Amino acid sequence: MKRLSVFIMCLIILIISGCGASNDLTVKLSTPKTITPGEIYAMQFTVLDKQGKPVEDAKVSADITMKNMDHGTTPVAVEEIGEGKYIGTASLPMNGEWIASIKVEHDGEMVEDEKEFTIEAKTLENAHKVTKDVTIPDFKLIDENGKPVTKKDLIGKTVVMTFTYVNCVDPNACPILLGNFSNLQQDLKSKGTKTDNLLLVSVSLDPENDTPEAIKDHAKKMNFDMSYLKMLTGDLKGIQNLAGTLGEHFEKKGSEVLHENKTFIFNRDGKLTHEFTGSNIDRNELYQVVTMEK
Repeated sequence: MKRLSVFIMCLIILIISGCGASNDLTVKLSTPKTITPGEIYAMQFTVLDKQGKPVEDAKVSADITMKNMDHGTTPVAVEEIGEGKYIGTASLPMNGEWIASIKVEHDGEMVEDEKEFTIEAKTLENAHKVTKDVTIPDFKLIDENGKPVTKKDLIGKTVVMTFTYVNCVDPNACPILLGNFSNLQQDLKSKGTKTDNLLLVSVSLDPENDTPEAIKDHAKKMNFDMSYLKMLTGDLKGIQNLAGTLGEHFEKKGSEVLHENKTFIFNRDGKLTHEFTGSNIDRNELYQVVTMEK
């Protein structure tokens, strides 16, 4: 009888410890480093299975609370964007240390986890500023005129770089990323800002189709001022090395290229100073960061 009681107790403990958790699912949290208090704050949840593959169609929910402070719980609205990624949004009242309580459910499996993150109030000095030590790697590509472009051509200038391709099917990706370049050129012109030491660079993620002629025609349709803008294409391995060094991941599926929407700012020494994540960029912030680096 005693052995039976011990067995039952062990079984109950195992059941309790197994509830609400799964070794088959893991969740990662990525958050911006700065915030404008009162504005919507976005974070990204990445759900992976035990093989490290992205999990789609999961039910992801989250709440966030301030660490060591009683300001109540803030719910997070979560929306799936594909490839195992889920975007959460919330209105945060202040900077500080936060805890995200996350729950993920998929095919009868569930995982609950807590992630800590810290955010600062956004200022001109820290907005989108990076702490990682990254410099432009050596590369050799060609521009819209078929002329070779290397790292040497970028050194000595403030460089604004993004990754796009001509036949982009997502209206919320490449068109907006290049639209940011268009807005920046308009703002620089209207404010009379010199562009002698500035270079805007768009690197193709589909070099097989993005010939110099194709990207030149695309730039013409965008009505870009090409005196300080280059559209680059060339060897796929070279592009993969450049993108990989910066953390710009992409994958071609059929005629579509799945990629991250990022814009990078480098100083005149080729060192990465700022990184904008997402295609939609506040044009005033972009202008301020670019001119500050100049």
